[in-house]
Amino acid sequence: MKACRWMICLFGFAAGCASSQSSASRSTGPSPWVGAFKQSQMAAAAVIGPATPQRTAAYGNITLTPVESDSSGRVRVELSINASVPPGTQLGWALFPSPCGAATPTMAGAQEFPTIEISNSGSGFVRAVMNLRLEPRATYHANVYWSSQISDVSNVMMCANVARAR
Repeated sequence: MKACRWMICLFGFAAGCASSQSSASRSTGPSPWVGAFKQSQMAAAAVIGPATPQRTAAYGNITLTPVESDSSGRVRVELSINASVPPGTQLGWALFPSPCGAATPTMAGAQEFPTIEISNSGSGFVRAVMNLRLEPRATYHANVYWSSQISDVSNVMMCANVARAR
């Protein structure tokens, strides 16, 4: 009887160790910052004249993931959008240290943000590694522009508030 209890304890201990090891091996790395693009109020309310291209709904998302084991501030950027603009159109985008609508300087120089090229289906994406030092508790925002130029708020197609995923 004593031997039987001892064996049950041993198996229970081994099972506990095995489950502890498997949960440790499921680590997913650093938490990303995520955001969903929404069309800016200015773009949605703009008066459209005959020479102005149709500016219809646009949407997308952005994920910023710190590069593991890198203390230099490198971040993996994955940005995808859908927009009703002609295929081949190049759109600018930028990241800012504030919520949507706030007037702040970009997190990097305008030339550091790769342009988004729109495909025949109306979709576009950016996958890049950039030097962006993101603070764990900070909120950021990303703008996508109607042209390849990162300019003023009147040129913003859509904005995404970007916060750390929990």
